[in-house]
Amino acid sequence: MVDAPVLASTVVSRSGPQSRLLVLLHGYGESVDQLVDRLDLIDPHGAFCAVAPLAPFERKGRPIWHRALSARDEAEQQYLESLAAIDAHLGVLEQELGLPASEAVVGGFSQGGGLGIGLLLGADVRHRPAAAFGVCSFPPVVRGFRVDRVGAAGRPLFLSSARQDHFAAIDVCRAGAALLRDTGLDLTYVESEGGHEMTDEAAAQIGAWLTALPAGGEAPDADPRVGGSTLLDGVVGLNGYFDGNWDLVS
Repeated sequence: MVDAPVLASTVVSRSGPQSRLLVLLHGYGESVDQLVDRLDLIDPHGAFCAVAPLAPFERKGRPIWHRALSARDEAEQQYLESLAAIDAHLGVLEQELGLPASEAVVGGFSQGGGLGIGLLLGADVRHRPAAAFGVCSFPPVVRGFRVDRVGAAGRPLFLSSARQDHFAAIDVCRAGAALLRDTGLDLTYVESEGGHEMTDEAAAQIGAWLTALPAGGEAPDADPRVGGSTLLDGVVGLNGYFDGNWDLVS
């Protein structure tokens, strides 16, 4: 059992019905403001109660969810601890705010979005959210990561990749997206020009996807993808960089 650090978080004060949880996870060394400042684009109607946790680890005085893969053993351990921490925090938020964790949407930028993906996939997750999103995010690259395909099946995921992302070539990003599709997630996939950054364009695309997402996280009736229907045609998701690390338990 992985130990879970206790997370500090901020509930964003805003107007609207706020009838579901929206948990926003910042990127490596980034401020929560990169997402909170774009809430009018991400959730333009105030349908969600937005919560912004702070990552439990630090690198050079800045908050991180986990180290880069160049520090493989430490990065994997921190990923699992952060995943357990967010999972536990969803349970705390459910009790404190009275909003079901099972109807929550969790997502973010870079490794923040990667943890949202991990919550959809993980076999050991207790508070699996209804849906997730990631901008410049990737499937978990954790050796032995336990994936529950039955639990993940059909859960909506929005994923945005950047064609000039310096952390991964676009063909690697597409292979990761195809893997998530082939694992059984209901994937909405888009691409943009530019590099590894959170943008207003990506925030607005998340907002269109969230607006079309029915209560409970079922797949949207409308398809808000921008050119996404053909981007993964012919892309093989089974590649050693990602799924060679996984333990498929169902």
